[in-house]
Amino acid sequence: MRRVGLIVVLLLLGIVIGVWFEIASYRPYQLNYNRATINLPITYTKYLSDNTYALGEKYLAEDLAKELKKQGIDTKLYTFEDSLSNRNFNEGFEILMRSGPELKLNTYHNFADKDRVLVLFETIPYGLEDVKNADIVLTGSFKKNQFYREEGVNSHFLPQFTRTDKFYYAPKDNLKRKLLFVANQWPDFPIRKTVQYAKDTGIQIDVFGDNWENILVDEAASWWKARQIPNDQLKYFYSSADIVLNDTRPDMIEAGFISNRIFDATACGTLVISDYMPEIENIYGDTVPMYRTPEEFKQLVEFYLSHPEERKRKALAAQKITLERYAAQKVVKQMVDILQNYVREKGFN
Repeated sequence: MRRVGLIVVLLLLGIVIGVWFEIASYRPYQLNYNRATINLPITYTKYLSDNTYALGEKYLAEDLAKELKKQGIDTKLYTFEDSLSNRNFNEGFEILMRSGPELKLNTYHNFADKDRVLVLFETIPYGLEDVKNADIVLTGSFKKNQFYREEGVNSHFLPQFTRTDKFYYAPKDNLKRKLLFVANQWPDFPIRKTVQYAKDTGIQIDVFGDNWENILVDEAASWWKARQIPNDQLKYFYSSADIVLNDTRPDMIEAGFISNRIFDATACGTLVISDYMPEIENIYGDTVPMYRTPEEFKQLVEFYLSHPEERKRKALAAQKITLERYAAQKVVKQMVDILQNYVREKGFN
């Protein structure tokens, strides 16, 4: 009888030990490095499904998430609303876009799993204090990448990109126009050069974007066509224009960030005329004509409107550069390699 009791005790002890080991080894939030989140500076989740939302990074994030999924990293988009809620996720990578300072990166690993990889995808300029505590910084500025690396930041140059299944030549007769400018007017910034130079030189342009109601008035009121173009319709507008106009925020010029509009519009086979940036020149040479003054703006616009063969030749040359070097599948492959190498070097499972 005593022997049977001992056997029962041993069996029970075995069960208890087994359960203990099961509990000890069970991690309900074990990180998965085949999964990622992209945190966007959008207040409410409902705006994620709004394809006219006036924030270019939203659409870049959507394109990034789609391409990451294709390359084996299941990726979801989150907003500030999600970040402040009690969400349960096990993504191994958290990618921040334009939201680093608000999330106080210096305390990030105090609250998140220590093995989660914090990635800052820099598409607009940050300061050193904002990026130095990220595990990985991916910056679209060659100039800033050099600076960050000299300061000991784990930084990598990663240019912006275009999705070739989303931006391609697809003209529509009803959308034909000479000069197209698709951009928002930035709050607290001077009037954008494209519009200012057009007004100064009497060049009429078609403007789509937000915050123009107090700028495009009087004789220029007819220039403003709509607050937004649905993002999935942009290729039709770009492809149907003779020329797509581009300009760049002053802080982005100083930091060396190229507008994503350059990549998207050139992928559609349309000539882009832009304000001058050496970074654009380094990539595209003279296939993207650039101006420094209102007079140069006028000269370029008038010349290429009156020389359609030369316009098309340069547009196709720029398109070739974009498709060969800045297609999403190629750029995001570089990103995936950087993420996977980091996890491997750290020994994360």
